[in-house]
Amino acid sequence: MAIWRKVVAPLICCIIFLIIFLLLKNGWIIVRNVAPGPEYGLLLFLVPGMVTSLISRDSAIFSSFVGGLVSIPVCFLLRMAFYPRVRPLVQELAYATSAIFWCVLGAMLVQLLVIAYRQFRQH
Repeated sequence: MAIWRKVVAPLICCIIFLIIFLLLKNGWIIVRNVAPGPEYGLLLFLVPGMVTSLISRDSAIFSSFVGGLVSIPVCFLLRMAFYPRVRPLVQELAYATSAIFWCVLGAMLVQLLVIAYRQFRQH
């Protein structure tokens, strides 16, 4: 059971992270129609962290971080191979860092809700 939570949880996070990345970059999910503006699509990266947090409760934040960190090189390779370069590499790195932040924040949010629910049930 420990291998499930230590290895498979970051792998599932990585797969969901890649799926969201592909959905956003292919334009299958359009969250804004004005070119210069905020990236609301980054909020979708909360989902891998939430799913990972529900799978791996003892190391949810670390598993979400590792899953996001492992998927970034694959995202960069996909970006360079199949999509035109619209942004400079430094801006792509900032986008990836923000995506990891939102992924970990999703895990933290689920952990907060679980702790609040446990406290509410005790009283």
